[in-house]
Amino acid sequence: MSGGENPVRQLAAAWQAAVAVAAEWAERTAAVTAEALHKLTSDPAVQAVLESWRAAVVWPLGDCECSCASSHPGDVGVCDNRAVITRRLTDGASVVDLPLCAPCAVAQGVSEMPK
Repeated sequence: MSGGENPVRQLAAAWQAAVAVAAEWAERTAAVTAEALHKLTSDPAVQAVLESWRAAVVWPLGDCECSCASSHPGDVGVCDNRAVITRRLTDGASVVDLPLCAPCAVAQGVSEMPK
């Protein structure tokens, strides 16, 4: 058997060729993606949207203010105290935005579902 007919060498050569093609594809894809992202983020309208999102992403919520015992009595103790969402509550006369952690928000939603 000559060196060119050895199946292991043929497999190794095919593997090397495939790796080279994949590496070239990855380089081209990265270059095109970087160019498109640069063009997109240099657009003034996109910059304005990104700036508004940046201002909105500040996490001012702080601690969860759920009264677990009355809001979701079946799941007392799930609170992790890190508010991630607010829930708007009204009692007819006033409106309150109540900061809630994710477990309390889910527990309140589940406790209010029709049985």
